Amino acid sequence: MRRGVPAESGQGKSGPGREVKSDYQNQTVNRQPSSVIRQPSTIIRHLSTFNHPSYLCAELNPMSRIRKILVFTLGEKRYLRLLAGSFQKIYRTGRLGIDYQDIYHLKRIIRPGDYCIDIGAHLGYFAMELSRLAGPQGKVFAIEPISKFYNTLKALADSSKVNNIILYRYAMGGEEAWVEMGIPRINNVKKYAYARIMRTSNFLEYVESEQVKNVSGDELFEQLPRLDFIKCDVEGLELSVFRSFLRVIQKFKPVILCELGDPQDRKKMLDLLSPVGYGLYYLENKKLKSLDPQSSIQTVSHNHYFIPHGRREELAPASAQG
Repeated sequence: MRRGVPAESGQGKSGPGREVKSDYQNQTVNRQPSSVIRQPSTIIRHLSTFNHPSYLCAELNPMSRIRKILVFTLGEKRYLRLLAGSFQKIYRTGRLGIDYQDIYHLKRIIRPGDYCIDIGAHLGYFAMELSRLAGPQGKVFAIEPISKFYNTLKALADSSKVNNIILYRYAMGGEEAWVEMGIPRINNVKKYAYARIMRTSNFLEYVESEQVKNVSGDELFEQLPRLDFIKCDVEGLELSVFRSFLRVIQKFKPVILCELGDPQDRKKMLDLLSPVGYGLYYLENKKLKSLDPQSSIQTVSHNHYFIPHGRREELAPASAQG
């Protein structure tokens, strides 16, 4: 995920972020001609997925060429807003397919009034749906360190009149107080969805970078009155994120959805969370199923669920004893 920068409202603070409506209330969202998104199922949907790791070794494909044309024609800022807005429209049709099954499954997990955290919010694919499901009494704390993605999500939330998303421009999972975030270029294509803390993948060629404040989960969220759900996708630093989050997790026992690209991280993550009452699950055919951390099962998009005992019967009844 992940996936010229004005200053952000969340930078340099460890307290609550600012409501998304504050910075953009006097601006209008760029709207693109309908011809640009005439065939969303064959163009825009692919534009939102071409950065998936399975493409990293591919030659420049037709969708990448289309993307380059759009970025050149629209400019990067307008392109990202087009991509974020188009995703929301296509998502509502229910036609995005199995790669997005976890977003569609949120309706079975999130309840009105829930407090949710989206770590690695990127362009808001999860955050916007979490916002809708949690409703006006709920909250979504969206953490996105890359300024251009942060700004795109802020503009999307403002234009959609969303009032329950609180945005933070922080990094998580780093070792220092400030970390260098970068967007790499692979096969001559700028990979927005592959943005990461640069020290974790110094073999990549980065085309741009920025310094971002790094925070721990316990530091940022220890004052919350409740916490019901966490989604985390930070390009390989998930374990580091949750090691900094244990006090809050132990207190509230939220459901956790976490991308784990390395199969060995399943066991490490379960070893971290099982002492506070979690089991490991994966989504298959719209149902959560118990998963042995040593299993050879490849989960869709490398996504794994860690469910506390208190919600296991509700969310994964067939696996309640697993």
